[in-house]
Amino acid sequence: MHTYMNIKKLASISGDFWDVTDRAGLFGLVVAGLGEGWHRRADDGHEFVNMSSYSYLGLDTDLRLVRAAADEVLSEGSLNTSTSRMRIRFAALDDAERALSEHFDVEALTTASCAVAAWATLPLLASGLFTEDVAPVMVFDKNAHFCLNALKAAAADEAQIVTIAHNDVEALEQLCKEHPKVAYVADGVYSTGGQAPVKELLRLQEKYGLFLYFDEAHGISTLGRQGRGLVLEELGGRITDRTIIIASLNKGFGASGGAIFLGPQGSDERKNLALRNGPLMWSQRVNTAGLGAIKASVALHATEEFAGLQKRLQDNIDLFDGLVQTEQSRDGLPIRFVEIGKEDATVQLAQRLLERGFYASPIFFPIIGRGRAGLRLMLRANMTRTEIETFAGLLKELRDELGSAGTGAWAQAGNAVGAGAERR
Repeated sequence: MHTYMNIKKLASISGDFWDVTDRAGLFGLVVAGLGEGWHRRADDGHEFVNMSSYSYLGLDTDLRLVRAAADEVLSEGSLNTSTSRMRIRFAALDDAERALSEHFDVEALTTASCAVAAWATLPLLASGLFTEDVAPVMVFDKNAHFCLNALKAAAADEAQIVTIAHNDVEALEQLCKEHPKVAYVADGVYSTGGQAPVKELLRLQEKYGLFLYFDEAHGISTLGRQGRGLVLEELGGRITDRTIIIASLNKGFGASGGAIFLGPQGSDERKNLALRNGPLMWSQRVNTAGLGAIKASVALHATEEFAGLQKRLQDNIDLFDGLVQTEQSRDGLPIRFVEIGKEDATVQLAQRLLERGFYASPIFFPIIGRGRAGLRLMLRANMTRTEIETFAGLLKELRDELGSAGTGAWAQAGNAVGAGAERR
């Protein structure tokens, strides 16, 4: 019991921190969207910039995607078939998956979310159905996303589970030497910053036949030629039959749902396994609007304009790194983590930033290790230079104030709203 998960303990440890964040007005904000990452709070009209949006290229509000979503719904006259995709589906689903497959040079399956993509494939991988009917030793990176770690119990019913330190290639290679079949489960780009050592992992795949399983929720669209992502870029754009990639289609991609990317060899067999032996057989699929947006986003990914969006994102990342030093500085990725340390201080800092016109997500255990609380920030292509510079200045000012005043003084401070971001 509690070998892989201990929900009750997790809830008891993290509950107080979540409650403090809720009381600080940083949870459940009801807003109106103003475009370009701006929101207006419904209760008091306070406007602010969202510094924690996963829409790295700003495509979530691109009118071409929005119109395509609406047009698809109106064309079908329904949001979905309300039936398993294995029995009845709209042509839009096949069209969207064909477009994804051709663009990324994979066999693509759409899912309701990236988490459903993991649920549909990880237990199958653990069973040996993707590794010549021999269950592999399932090796999880310690920092793998929660949606992957949450499936350890299900995978453990099929295979041996091992968790290794973050990006510990040496430990992984030792396991490859000791076992004939090994599968490594990791993120391509990690949600708290940093990336997998893909080149080194490909070396192990070539040498030992290591099966690689990546969550590319944060890599797809933001990186690589025409948005191929970190892993496909390192693979030279061609996924192997010993690699599975799952991805989000509502972060950098700007649409909705998730996807499974399978290699070309045996793709029909693997596709059928995923469809017939897991949640894809009975769970909800991407709705009709999302499918329309997916097709529109694929079309945009193939344009010169898309490369320009990626360039604007990289320029904004470089600008931020020149103003705020973090462990992730100069890695070229859009995620930054500003470590504060104490949970209460982190919440108070986030509260003050919101008052001054910027929402930044405070994160703490279990998302990050205990005593390492901080702010998780996402850079976007549609941020202006003024927004980034203003935020960086406020962050420094408020961190200095926090350091000199102490958390007790902060907790007693009033709610006066100072000068912050000015919407264009």
